[in-house]
Amino acid sequence: MEAQRDFLVRMWTQARRRLQDGIRERSRPSPLLTISLSLRRGGWDHSQYTLMANRLPLPPGALRHVDPWHDLETGARNALASAVDAYNFLEDTDLRELAHNHAHHVAALVGGLFGCDIEYSDNTYWDVCPLSLMHYRWGMSAGFTSTRCCSLCGQDIDACEHLLDTRYPVTVRRVDEGTCNACGYHSCSHIGGETVMVYPRPILSEGQLHEVSLVSRPRDPLARFAKFEIDPQMLIQGLGQHPAGRDLRCYRCLHPCGGFTTLPNRAKQSRNPPGQALDTFSWTA
Repeated sequence: MEAQRDFLVRMWTQARRRLQDGIRERSRPSPLLTISLSLRRGGWDHSQYTLMANRLPLPPGALRHVDPWHDLETGARNALASAVDAYNFLEDTDLRELAHNHAHHVAALVGGLFGCDIEYSDNTYWDVCPLSLMHYRWGMSAGFTSTRCCSLCGQDIDACEHLLDTRYPVTVRRVDEGTCNACGYHSCSHIGGETVMVYPRPILSEGQLHEVSLVSRPRDPLARFAKFEIDPQMLIQGLGQHPAGRDLRCYRCLHPCGGFTTLPNRAKQSRNPPGQALDTFSWTA
């Protein structure tokens, strides 16, 4: 297993270097874009073009300078999160195995190209890997009571005058830390001040939590654990000593799938991911 890991790390390292070299090559100014002599004589140079570019109006939050490698990593990790979410939704369908394999392929790309550091906080190492957490097949189901209010008038949605199958005009504004009052999303195409036609929707308020249960199929497929504590003994066995807060890197996604952990067997399972090999951890160089 250790030889396999070293081989895969070496192959992915070569792929990462080729990709980074390609980015650098494509980031160089093209000779075709070199400023002509006539423009130089007229006083135009690169700094003035940069100044003009910086004055261009951009949408709020848009970046003027990009970091291709950072953007690639962000896109890859977002793709992994989406692949895991897809599996959680498709678990009981014919696409289950396809979604499972796809998540492994995306995770191998993320771990191979960009690497995965193990989170360390509160004197504890935490497993936050989306792929690893996907293999714990249980989630949380909350028992609670609340009042369903109308998104248009704020009153009890069962007693107000608005009908759920009828659209009403709403003036768009941002509420509750940027949430759109028309659709309820943070990111949407609605523009503040415009009037749009929307259906009323229920908004939960005055919620009171009564209990939280561990279930094999949460009603919300995304109601899953965000991290698990890694057993220190597993780290000691894999590293030969206690890491004592040192930076660690995980190579779990480069190993074959070790299977799933299901809810009925949780009392017999380790706190470590299913199929955890001792050589999936290493010191960060």
